[in-house]
Amino acid sequence: TDFSGCFWGCTSLTSIPSGLFDNCTAVESFASCFSGCTSLTSIPSGLFDNCSVVEDFSFCFSRCTFLTSIPSGLFDNCMAVTGFNSCFWGCTAIVSAVPELWVSHSSASGSGCYNGCTQAANFADIPSNWR
Repeated sequence: TDFSGCFWGCTSLTSIPSGLFDNCTAVESFASCFSGCTSLTSIPSGLFDNCSVVEDFSFCFSRCTFLTSIPSGLFDNCMAVTGFNSCFWGCTAIVSAVPELWVSHSSASGSGCYNGCTQAANFADIPSNWR
């Protein structure tokens, strides 16, 4: 039920296999799961589609400095989330629009979720408490 820190600091990880968490329906936390994966360049669409009971994505992709985009709908099926704190903190290469999690997950805490994503296409639209 807990993938916290699972791939933390895997600096050689460049991609995540599609379907990696398809059978992980009871997972409650992905906190710091891919944090510090400094070579990660992409996240597959649908990565968390079957993870509907997840509560925590804090620091999940923090410091993934080569990550340039976040797939649309990545967290759509994760409606139990209470925390996106610093989820994409330090992802300085993201240039595409980031998901508007502050709208779709309005009851979740997102402190610093997009801190450092200053190149994101919709950075100006991100509420200050999510930056």
